[in-house]
Amino acid sequence: MNFKKYFIAFAVFSSAILFAQNTRFTLHEKLDKIYSDLETECGKDYGLLDAKYKVIVSKSPDKKLSETDREEYLKEFDALKKSYLECLDDNRPIRIEKLKLLLAKVEKENIKEYIPPKNTMLPVPEAFSQDIIRGKLSDRLAGHSLFENLESTLKLKLTFVLDTDGQTKEAKITGTDDQEIKLFVLLSFYSVADVFKPKESNGKAVKEMYAIPLVMIGVE
Repeated sequence: MNFKKYFIAFAVFSSAILFAQNTRFTLHEKLDKIYSDLETECGKDYGLLDAKYKVIVSKSPDKKLSETDREEYLKEFDALKKSYLECLDDNRPIRIEKLKLLLAKVEKENIKEYIPPKNTMLPVPEAFSQDIIRGKLSDRLAGHSLFENLESTLKLKLTFVLDTDGQTKEAKITGTDDQEIKLFVLLSFYSVADVFKPKESNGKAVKEMYAIPLVMIGVE
């Protein structure tokens, strides 16, 4: 009896590993890491400045910065902010290449028909909903540093196909020439798009094209 339990557990575990090998199911973490690693590297001096600030405040009788200390702190902060933004800008080509590689991997996998593994506890695919996708994608993009300080409202259009295997494919972005924004939005879309129940016609699964408008407003 115990052997049977172990065998079932092993089968589920093995299938789950195969399922996770599809890049889309780990895309959220991979995408976050590209930006978190960069922000950590470029912003490492902020931690030192914050520590210095706390030391100065702790020595102050009223636990506040004097006007002189405050001016010096703001001066150092502005210099670090400038250095941080320059670091982000200098790393932009590397960042774009990483995003390109991720997207190419997803699109390569999309060519193959997705067949869910057997013996797993995967939920039954739900019917496709543009509202659900738009909501998840908006949450994913909201407040991201990539959309800060936009000079004007960015109106994008996302088009994609819901294929017969239930996966969203052939996604494209129009409305901007910014390559990084395009790549980031496409990858964010793939990261939140689950496997859905495909559309049917006369009892057979068919492809369906969709278009979703996205409006991005810079965060001050």
